[in-house]
Amino acid sequence: EMTEHKYKIIIDDYLTNKSNVNEFIDRFMNQWKLDRDKIEVNDIRFQRLIDRLFTTCDCYSPKLEGQFDINEKQLKDEVGLLTHIWFG
Repeated sequence: EMTEHKYKIIIDDYLTNKSNVNEFIDRFMNQWKLDRDKIEVNDIRFQRLIDRLFTTCDCYSPKLEGQFDINEKQLKDEVGLLTHIWFG
C-alpha cells in the first residue's frame, strides 16, 4: 500500500532544497517502483497525484531535447503545485 507520508518526505526534501533534482527523481522513482506492484488503490485521487508526479519526473531533462521535456524550474513548479493541491 502506498503511503502518503513516504512521498511527502521525498517531496518536502526536494522543495526545501535538502535534495537536488537527481536525488529527488531517484528517490521518487524508487519509491514508486516499490509501490507499483503492490498497489491497493484505496484512494484513486492519491493514485492520480502519484501518476502525475511520475509523468512529471519522466519529462525532466537537463538538455530539453524532446518535445515534452521540461527543465528543473518547470519540474519544481509542477511538484510544488501538485503537492500544494494535495497536502495544502
